[in-house]
Amino acid sequence: MIPSLAPLFQGAFASYAPMLRVAATRESALPLVDLFDPGVLRRQLHRFRADLKTEDERALLSIWSKYYFLYLVPPVLGANLVLQRALPVNPEGMYIELNPEGLPACFVLENEGNGVSIGGHPLSRFEPLLRENMATVINGWQQALGLSPRVLWSNAGRYIRWFIAELEKAGLPAMMWEPGKAILECETFADGSANPLAGAYRERVNQNTGSTLIVRRTCCIRFRLPDMPLCEDCPRLCKKGQTVSGVLA
Repeated sequence: MIPSLAPLFQGAFASYAPMLRVAATRESALPLVDLFDPGVLRRQLHRFRADLKTEDERALLSIWSKYYFLYLVPPVLGANLVLQRALPVNPEGMYIELNPEGLPACFVLENEGNGVSIGGHPLSRFEPLLRENMATVINGWQQALGLSPRVLWSNAGRYIRWFIAELEKAGLPAMMWEPGKAILECETFADGSANPLAGAYRERVNQNTGSTLIVRRTCCIRFRLPDMPLCEDCPRLCKKGQTVSGVLA
């Protein structure tokens, strides 16, 4: 754990404390950029689901990436929003520890980061996470296995949306979580380039029930793997006859 982040890891977020640490002088963890190598990435995917070695590797990577974003977003975005601390998450300076199942166990950073610069464009404070880390890994994985960046950005957006909602439910002051909503709402960065997370969710009519659902713009394609139900926020649920967990949505 990084000591300066200890106030963040309380209550429901305590389990995330081991997910970050500062690099040792002779670091033994895997450089994060090594996961952009197709062979290295495939080995971790096959450790994760050895039973699916012959299935669609892009769908398998999509599922694996969800764990990456699930474990990265809460401590990094939480440090930004709650503690006003920007962490150094450029993949070029990061390492990653993987557990026996090939999933992220700890992200290893160069240092403890520094204060967030508040003011100016609403997305500027989040650029280390969005433009340095996420954009780089998404491009690396697209180059490695051909998975569409739209799928990977959608997976990232899912856990950003979830985590901001968790901060709100935890009873934290709105000033601690509301700035994070800009990540999914602001269409461009300060330099005018497009924000790939803008509009990640939308309202759609469920053709099975006529009700309105809030679903992701892009499917994670996990349905391409055997015995995988649709996610509860999958856009395919709006199509006639599509189901989630065996129940008509």
